[in-house]
Amino acid sequence: MKVFANIVKLLTALAAVAGAVYVIATYGEQIVAWAKKILASLPCPNCEEAEPVAEEAPVEEAAVEETVAEEAPVEEVPAEEVAEVVVEETEPVAEEADFAE
Repeated sequence: MKVFANIVKLLTALAAVAGAVYVIATYGEQIVAWAKKILASLPCPNCEEAEPVAEEAPVEEAAVEETVAEEAPVEEVPAEEVAEVVVEETEPVAEEADFAE
């Protein structure tokens, strides 16, 4: 009888874990959005003591253009060359007849 009870407890625990995984996989983004919304509405207990965070200075467009200019240029491949890619036949290819019953 103890074995049966232990099996039932184990199956119950596995079902609970599977249910939690399902709920998180299905509603994870909604849960995170809800949690962020709730946490943002809570008052900060140390806000009076903490120094205000300085906002980042706006990035000038000239600095961004210099950074982009320093990056290596990307080589563009013509569409004709892309279409002519040769596939080596090192692996067997399945045919429809292989799956017929």
